[in-house]
Amino acid sequence: MKWPFFILSLFLIVPVSTWLRRNPKHFRIVWGVFGFLPFGLVAIPQLDIALIDWSGWPGYTKGVLYSAIDAAALAILLTLPKSQRPLPFLTPMLLYLGAVLLSALHAQIPVAAFFYATQLLRIFLVYFVVARACAQRAVIPPLLTGLTLGLCFQAATVLYQRYGLGILQTAGSFGHQNSLGLVSNLVVLPLFALFLSGRTGWIGVAGPLAGCIIAVLTTSRATLGLLAAGMGLIFLISIKRQLTPHKVGAGLIGMFLVAVLAPIAVGSFEARFAKAPIEGEGTYDERVAFVDAAKSMLEDHPFGVGANNFVIVANSGGYFERAGVTWARGSRGAHVHNIYWLTLAETGYIGLVALLYLLFRPLKAALTCGWRHREDRRGDLLLGLCVSLLILYIHCYFEWIFFFADIQYIFAVNLGMIAGLTEQLGYWHKKESEEEAPSRESGALIGAEAGALEPALRRRDDEFWGIAPSDAKPDARAEFER
Repeated sequence: MKWPFFILSLFLIVPVSTWLRRNPKHFRIVWGVFGFLPFGLVAIPQLDIALIDWSGWPGYTKGVLYSAIDAAALAILLTLPKSQRPLPFLTPMLLYLGAVLLSALHAQIPVAAFFYATQLLRIFLVYFVVARACAQRAVIPPLLTGLTLGLCFQAATVLYQRYGLGILQTAGSFGHQNSLGLVSNLVVLPLFALFLSGRTGWIGVAGPLAGCIIAVLTTSRATLGLLAAGMGLIFLISIKRQLTPHKVGAGLIGMFLVAVLAPIAVGSFEARFAKAPIEGEGTYDERVAFVDAAKSMLEDHPFGVGANNFVIVANSGGYFERAGVTWARGSRGAHVHNIYWLTLAETGYIGLVALLYLLFRPLKAALTCGWRHREDRRGDLLLGLCVSLLILYIHCYFEWIFFFADIQYIFAVNLGMIAGLTEQLGYWHKKESEEEAPSRESGALIGAEAGALEPALRRRDDEFWGIAPSDAKPDARAEFER
């Protein structure tokens, strides 16, 4: 049935995009749903269509896939007006894609490398749509609302898994606790930064709370430790920018939550390590063995063994054997738990440089632009996004799961928000005023027709962020503030 569903989805893209253009008033619902999709669709794997299915392949991309997220992105793409502005981060994305394609030339199984290249194209499509649309200020609140709803859905799922099913390391709908923890931190930290900046509605409270529940119940040391470090860093940056009574209250609430959740976390980790104790010094360390295998692979193949080929080459080339990796199925079928070593082994030094450039460029833009606009709440959100990326990059030193599409979708959304926010704030065009940047693409809400709704949408957007409407009369402004 996959082909009929695939063909039907393609036929529906144009009618759906037409409906979106004719009904721009529903743009908030559309972007709310789009933000929810990366969290909600993992619970319905049937909505991922395998156009080429290599389900038995030991790599991280098992064929050519097509998701409902891709269909939604294509439908929104057709509503976006043309822009003369260059797309931020396009160069590092193309360089990384080029490095992946280049690795296919000397891969043992070249088709597998092309599978990962097709996944990157899907991820870049989502980034393109979010980046272009988020250049319009009013798109970001509903998108964040959808992401928050996704977090709450996953928090409810892990609560049921822990207290309803008795699962110790809960994974939500993501299949593994580390995957859920990684994507959760990507969303929680920007929401926490936004919460510290002032009134944000319910998402500023629900998002961080859901993230804390997820971090505790996944019983993942990296997830919980990095979430605490990220929140602490954001809090320090925020009070450095400006200390307010709201932030003092947030700090007190945080200490209360720590007091409530700490016993649960301690009990979870005690149960985990009682079941699977940490090995002592001198015993087998699988992570070290995987790195040794990757080092040997790089020495023999400076240009890499091909993207998505690590496991097959590590086994067939004897690298796992020489590194002392155990014969357990879960070990011989796994990747080195470090995306930087995995990239080196698969795409060589060229691939690592391209990946680091792709990771560093949005981090720098978010940090520089966010710090420059201390008086603007969008600056707070940018700094939160910056910290979320930093935490992701640290987490990826201990994990390889970043290469899964489910995680890269959230990464693409974060990059899209960074691109849109920096575009709004004139980061890429410093000589132009801040107000000119978003107004040029007033149709980017859903379609060109949405430009007529701009004044009303801008007022609603201001209300969402807790900012008094700019065109309000003095009495109305005072009433709003009260």
